[in-house]
Amino acid sequence: MSAPAGTDAGTATALGPATVPRRAVLGGGAAVGTGLLAPKGFRPAVAGRVPAMDRGPAVSRDPAAFFTDPGLNLQTLFTVGAAGYGAAEYGEIATAVASAHRAGDSYDSFYRAFRDLGLLAGQSGHEALSRGNRPAARGAFLRAASYLANPLYVAIGTSHPGRQAAAYRAMNDAWVRAAGLLEPAAEPVRIRYGRTSLPGWLLRPPGAPAGSRRPTIIFNNGNDAQNIGLYVYGAAEAAALGYNALLFEGPGQGSMLFLRGLGFRPDWEAVITPVVDYLVSRPDVDPGRIALVGWSQGGALAARAAAFEHRLAAVVLDPGVSDFMTAFHLPADLVRLAQTKPGEADRAWAKIFPRLPASVRFSFTKTSYPFRQPAFSALVRALGQYGTADYLPEITAPALVTQYQGETAFPGQGAAAARLIRSAATLHEFTAAAGGQFHCAPMAPRRRNQVLFDWLDGVL
Repeated sequence: MSAPAGTDAGTATALGPATVPRRAVLGGGAAVGTGLLAPKGFRPAVAGRVPAMDRGPAVSRDPAAFFTDPGLNLQTLFTVGAAGYGAAEYGEIATAVASAHRAGDSYDSFYRAFRDLGLLAGQSGHEALSRGNRPAARGAFLRAASYLANPLYVAIGTSHPGRQAAAYRAMNDAWVRAAGLLEPAAEPVRIRYGRTSLPGWLLRPPGAPAGSRRPTIIFNNGNDAQNIGLYVYGAAEAAALGYNALLFEGPGQGSMLFLRGLGFRPDWEAVITPVVDYLVSRPDVDPGRIALVGWSQGGALAARAAAFEHRLAAVVLDPGVSDFMTAFHLPADLVRLAQTKPGEADRAWAKIFPRLPASVRFSFTKTSYPFRQPAFSALVRALGQYGTADYLPEITAPALVTQYQGETAFPGQGAAAARLIRSAATLHEFTAAAGGQFHCAPMAPRRRNQVLFDWLDGVL
């Protein structure tokens, strides 16, 4: 295996407060393990009341701090980063953050602030369309989709958790309108998947001759991002550089989860193989130059798929994951109990969970929801099937593996994953020195995309 390590230039600076990685499995779960060891230190939940964000030390000196709740803070950082691709404006975000603060920094206030901002941006898009200003409308709908992804992200932690489906529809409506205004317009596609189909979008480069076969990149989402996130984290850049870009919603993601109730599955090759089948059937796709980019938890999913789907010319694991279960930070004795005495583990968890901080309860509920397991013990057993390290040696395509300074869900696992891959593997670490710290570089999507496409250009 070849694994030259690359890092962003400069000397790493001290990181700010620890963050809960969005789109990573149970970011902030370290607090779960701590709570099991010393539950008396946690503030108990109050029945029937939506808890305010956990209070923390002053963070005004940290330019990356908008909320003391680590999950909401990282979600906001991703929204700020979207400005690099026209899917956000800082002034609008700052206004929504201030509104959430004035309303008391709760999950409900975060929901309302970004819902209102998203609806306002969407209204601006309709007004621009009525005047025939397509560029302004496109930008407004991109921003609306980005902002409305935030209410969807937090809905399960609000006083009305059942509104996830409605929040998804609002966000997706803005995305559909934006996608139709891209140049050229994104093509909605349906990919055969068993007895049903996966929804997707194909973005093509401007001015590409009709029917010309081009290299194509599959963008594989993770746990809780949406198509607008994939647009920022790769698809827009891919089309600008001459690639086709395919976005899709698999089980556990987007409409498959929120509207159809289908959860994740560990054998992700059963998802990616139909996607590749679809692409090779298209006259505008070069079947010898198809790459797979797994983003966030998608890094683990893509690793499993690439171990079985050998038509891929390249694979990007962003970040690399070598041990899926460790991201949950659950004590080993509780995991063993769930595997051997599920009833006893469920009763123990029922006592532990209400005593955890509000931010940890939200993170656990949010990131476990797409696995669609009815009980704690069933969830633990399901997670045990995502044995990423078992499949990394079976990847045959050239691989780019990333890791992030300040990562709290998969810290250092990129290097471990790269060592396990037997094909040519390149490791790149994003650092605080270049603003690429934290899970998936939320403040630096352009820097992240540059690294990915420099590598992909060399392979494809």
